[in-house]
Amino acid sequence: MINKISGFLHYINNQRITREEMVKLQSNKLQKIIGHAYRTTPFYHKWMDQYGVRPDQIKCAEDLVRIPPVSKSDVQMNYTSCISDVYNIEDCLIRTTSGSSGKMLRVIWDKENFLARLFIFYRTISLIGYGPFKKLLYFLPVTEKCGFTFGLFRHMGLGLDKSFEEVRDMLILYKPDILSIYPSYALDLGKQLTNIEIKLMNINAISLNSEMISPWDVIAIEEIFKCPVYQEYSTVELGMIASMCREKGMHVFNDNVVLEILDNEGNPSKPGDRGEVVITALNSFAMPFIRYKIGDFSRILEGSCSCGMEFPLIGQIEGRKDDSFKLNDGSLIPAWKIYEIVERPMEEFGMNKLVLTDFYLVQKKYDLAEFYYVKGPDFKESYINELQSNSECLFGKNFTLNVIDLDSIDRVKVIKRKYIHNDLPQVS
Repeated sequence: MINKISGFLHYINNQRITREEMVKLQSNKLQKIIGHAYRTTPFYHKWMDQYGVRPDQIKCAEDLVRIPPVSKSDVQMNYTSCISDVYNIEDCLIRTTSGSSGKMLRVIWDKENFLARLFIFYRTISLIGYGPFKKLLYFLPVTEKCGFTFGLFRHMGLGLDKSFEEVRDMLILYKPDILSIYPSYALDLGKQLTNIEIKLMNINAISLNSEMISPWDVIAIEEIFKCPVYQEYSTVELGMIASMCREKGMHVFNDNVVLEILDNEGNPSKPGDRGEVVITALNSFAMPFIRYKIGDFSRILEGSCSCGMEFPLIGQIEGRKDDSFKLNDGSLIPAWKIYEIVERPMEEFGMNKLVLTDFYLVQKKYDLAEFYYVKGPDFKESYINELQSNSECLFGKNFTLNVIDLDSIDRVKVIKRKYIHNDLPQVS
């Protein structure tokens, strides 16, 4: 118990240290995980040797450019050699990524990593108002047993197999201060709940996670539940990458990860420039992830947050690389560019307006996609005209975008929702 309390306080206190102290802490952790991965995992030993990199050359985040990034396919093809040989798998936890990109992966968590994930999750929720004696309710496919509460923290996990009536009654009975939930699940619940039921739940804040989160998702959920909505950014492989504070700054947790943003040539992007997210996990020892490409896009933001916390800031997480469109000439259009043609026409209405309540964009052929949408209360026909115009600029004049107005969108029944989907046999 003493070790748990010490670990908990370590991560809680890290949000108060200076940026210089955080750089030192991150560098120390990075040197430790790099040396460990090189010594105990055949894959990273061979990977670094292949490119002439020694562990002692990696002293800080900037030195990571010496090591080429690793993809999920690399880990899949070398799975057993990515696992540290000093850990007994039977003593670890095994979790599986959801496979929203079509690439499922079994991930090994050692016990220390699992505890670090829990401590950082507590910190994440505390940033938006959670604390001793307040109540948290969270949804997961399989609920985790944290094994400690210090007699102070009240929380409850619900699986996704509960009926609407069960979930509604539990929310009214439990009255959580904080609700941690998937965006699509929050929207589905909101469509079925009455205003009186929502008032009885008395939710003070909602934290969204696990799915791509659009600005209109946030607007709609805030309107339904009458409380502020925040976002988390995490993966099964890496744990919590970043999360919002009450000022809605998205803070990168530098004591858990090294986050890099790379341009099209694989070089570090300049602050403010959009690029691909690459992550090194600092607390994953049973199964290290070094310069791991997760298929997302974002940008590093300059400056500090008004909340006073020194964790660096990133912009909106944009798209999945696996959901790029492929054109006849072989070129790939990344998802974040596709999101731009969908979102840009909404800017003239203002981000507080709900132009669409849902959409689904599917590439059917190299020169054909279908855009399904559900009108929001602030919808105007001019939106569709600008969407078509932007589509022609992005995909070319020979590309057809069929626009289909629906009352509701019946999505493929998987936990993670995609807005943009490529229905071609394969995108590489």
